[in-house]
Amino acid sequence: MAGSEHALKRDDPYLAPMPMPHLVLGEGILAQGVEKALLAAGVPVRRLRRPTDRELRRALKDDVAAVTVIDRDDISALRSALLVEYVRPGIRLVVTIFDRTVADQLISSIPNCNVVSMADASVGAIVGPCVDPQLVALHRTDDGDLIGVRDSGDEPPAVAPLPYHPPSAAVRLTRRLRAQFRPPDRAARLLVWSVAGLLALVLLETALALSTHHEPFVHAVYEATKAITTVGPSGFFEHGATWIQLYGIASMALGLVLTAVFTAALVNRLLSRRLTGIFGTRTIPRVDHVVVVGLGQVGFRLCLELRALGIDVVAVEQDEHAPNVALARGLKLPVVIGRGGDRYMLEGLSLSRARALAAVTSDELANISISVAALAVQPGLRTILRAGSNEITQETAALFPIGIAQDLDRVAAAAVAATAIGHELAHAFVHRGATYIETPGGTERFPPAPPAVAAAPDRP
Repeated sequence: MAGSEHALKRDDPYLAPMPMPHLVLGEGILAQGVEKALLAAGVPVRRLRRPTDRELRRALKDDVAAVTVIDRDDISALRSALLVEYVRPGIRLVVTIFDRTVADQLISSIPNCNVVSMADASVGAIVGPCVDPQLVALHRTDDGDLIGVRDSGDEPPAVAPLPYHPPSAAVRLTRRLRAQFRPPDRAARLLVWSVAGLLALVLLETALALSTHHEPFVHAVYEATKAITTVGPSGFFEHGATWIQLYGIASMALGLVLTAVFTAALVNRLLSRRLTGIFGTRTIPRVDHVVVVGLGQVGFRLCLELRALGIDVVAVEQDEHAPNVALARGLKLPVVIGRGGDRYMLEGLSLSRARALAAVTSDELANISISVAALAVQPGLRTILRAGSNEITQETAALFPIGIAQDLDRVAAAAVAATAIGHELAHAFVHRGATYIETPGGTERFPPAPPAVAAAPDRP
């Protein structure tokens, strides 16, 4: 009797210890996605959307396996993480933070804290299609190696090192020189062409002086420069033939106009707040480049990853006061201020020779509009869209070929959830409707696929 009672207690599911719940702090699509991913993985979850300090302290008094803090404000996320560590020292803690400086400070203060950036976790799903249409995702390891996920039709998809060779220094220099003479705005074009016109006049007058008067080269250049800067006429033409004097009149008039245009364009350039350059690294690329529309967290990280791969990039941002615009300017990334769906602006970005366009704003409808406008400017352009968890993009793609849609909210949610339950996560991606994570041990589906339900046998 006693033995049977012991067996009953051992096998009774109601007497088995329940796993401790996982506490998720945050509101919005990402927090909701993390909650769903944990539940699908069989982890009990309790989510507090906007808890006060008292509510958080009360929740932490219960048995909690781990805590995930999801907040778009890095400082607010930092404060919540510090409070959690103060109340429950040593608990497994996962925090979403974008700024790497804040992340480093948090890790140094809380060694048991795992920091995950939505941009870092999901940007590989955009980088891959930008580099190669056959790639589902692409990321760089800490050693600098490239790991690519190819759409091979296998389950799980093939993940292997990618032999990618960036363009040589000579090729990149040629592209940059080609871009110097195709500036995007009117003032920059006037500045470039007025300088070119003045240099052409100097060279022409120098050549005439050398051929007709046989003067020393330095003296000939001096007289030519004096003429185009309206200091005075060239002394070589004062007593020359009639055609030479007529040429002198025309060259002085043309030099006067070009000097005025150059001065006006230069003043406009110096007084305005420019985020692109006429010369140097901030020149807008013109060949085999990627246009990134939206300079939020994902867009900014995408620009950095593409540039690290040796791919030229230009960003488009509607709000010139956006935080990442200043960061891009400091890193010498070319940024064009304007609306991404404006066809006139897109026409000035050489979409016909671009490698791809990535619409990665936080507004899914805006991304669709940007893709439609880009395809109207350049049919057949490879476009990659940042999609959300709703079905707007999928429904639109069923009626109109808008490009490659990547559900970054789902990718980031899987990355955060997998890290929360202890996976040594590298990256996440979506392939054929399923979400996968890359770990040091390989690739696995997350959340795991539900077990197949065996069909009930037919009754006789």
